Amino acid sequence: MKILVTGHLGFIGHNMTAFLLSQGHDVEGYDWDPLEFPDVRGYDWVIHLGAIADTTATDIDQILKQNLEFSQRLFQECQYNEVGLQYASSSSVYGNTRDFSEYAPCRPQNPYAWSKYLFDRWVFQQDITAPVQGFRYFNVYGRFQHLRGNRANVIHKWREQARTEGKIVVWDQADKIKRDWTYVGDICTLHLDFIEQVKGNGIWNVGAGLAHSFLDIAEHIADQEGVSIEYEPMNEQQLKDMRWTTCADHTLLKATIGSRAWSNVFDWLDQS
Repeated sequence: MKILVTGHLGFIGHNMTAFLLSQGHDVEGYDWDPLEFPDVRGYDWVIHLGAIADTTATDIDQILKQNLEFSQRLFQECQYNEVGLQYASSSSVYGNTRDFSEYAPCRPQNPYAWSKYLFDRWVFQQDITAPVQGFRYFNVYGRFQHLRGNRANVIHKWREQARTEGKIVVWDQADKIKRDWTYVGDICTLHLDFIEQVKGNGIWNVGAGLAHSFLDIAEHIADQEGVSIEYEPMNEQQLKDMRWTTCADHTLLKATIGSRAWSNVFDWLDQS
């Protein structure tokens, strides 16, 4: 198949491109350019991963331009040219909740999350003639995390901090903050499995379905690196904005493509 990957220079995009090439597919990449829109003609699928993914970003006009308006135009071009579209949404659309079903009410808490939710909502109000598959990623880790720079996963940040500063600094409530740590390789495999096996349209959670606390991760890295953990208090705004637990509900995913084996974050830490 011929596949276009947007955001191919980023963390997930880099992994996705390498994986698809390893599976024998013809893969080309596109990264954001306000002067050049990708031509989707001739592709079998577009995997749309490009976005402003910084949850602290405040330039709402730019976020809407890149994350919403660009995605809407890409959807329209794919529909017009009968090209399948897979796109990255985010678990951040759910907000601070414990209900992570795809049918649960969404309560986005920042401009990034709103941009993802608005596109999810808009897509499935359209007439769809070519396949459209959205995936709500949870906390993704894996090779090439450094490509996110200062937005890198704490797994990468803490390991770098341990090696450069001889310590790891975590919030004093890190034991109460839990995330669904999802291996990027599992995400890449899932995308291709959907292309090959799933004919329907929709939005699916993409997460390991098991939550571990930030402190669990910090302690594992600290033990590996032989460093201590220091604690810092959370400020009032952090406490207000914090999403305390995320964990993918697999009900719809299992009904669509069956049960899957998900990588264990601690096994990956031991091997990396």
